[in-house]
Amino acid sequence: MFLQPLIPGLPMPPHEGVVRRYALGLVMEAAPSYRRSTAQDTGGVALPGTLVRSPVQPNRTGAAALQQAVALLTGNRVAVPSVVTAAAMWRHARRHLGGVRVELAWEQEASALLAQCLGAVSAGGLVLLQWQSLSQKQQDSLRTPAPPSRWMLAVGVEGSWHSGEVGDLASASALLVLDATVPPVWGCGHNQHLKPGAHPDHAQARRAGLLRPVWTARTLDGGLECGLVLAAVVLTPGSGAG
Repeated sequence: MFLQPLIPGLPMPPHEGVVRRYALGLVMEAAPSYRRSTAQDTGGVALPGTLVRSPVQPNRTGAAALQQAVALLTGNRVAVPSVVTAAAMWRHARRHLGGVRVELAWEQEASALLAQCLGAVSAGGLVLLQWQSLSQKQQDSLRTPAPPSRWMLAVGVEGSWHSGEVGDLASASALLVLDATVPPVWGCGHNQHLKPGAHPDHAQARRAGLLRPVWTARTLDGGLECGLVLAAVVLTPGSGAG
């Protein structure tokens, strides 16, 4: 196969595909799984919150996401109380993940969060995301209170691939996320795909996007919602406590 070389000074050709990078230790043979830390047990074990009879309630998504992160980073299963706020997530993550750098970042531009997640995943880490869903219509937001925020775990990133490119994934254009309120997908490491920008059919998101960085989340079966990433707790192994 002939690959046309890139000529300095010429624009990058249109992307020809996508590359996905997942977190180290994520097993995707069935439901998203991890490997226990004990040497005698090498089989994959379903991540906490994936094989449950009903979706996890929003007030328990923080605990589920942190349990998943601990399982992937350490191979251990831990008990975690309900975690709602970003500050509480930062504290509990530090408590359960000694030797891992834990950084709290508040709402930021999409490009900054994409770069942060790419760096964490490339280093063998993960990112906990606090997600606030936006109502579909303006009248909905006036009549009913906003839904409670929930936590998700970014386990991978997605970027464009161009013919002739060699080497590492240079930038990310989307996040690959595990959401405990959505059923798991067999043989796949994520069940939500987060991409910057508001969906054109979501009026409230387009309005909010004039002032704040809005994201569109899609499930693999076509479900869609728009929202904000209020905070991110970045977990980077081998960097010491942060």
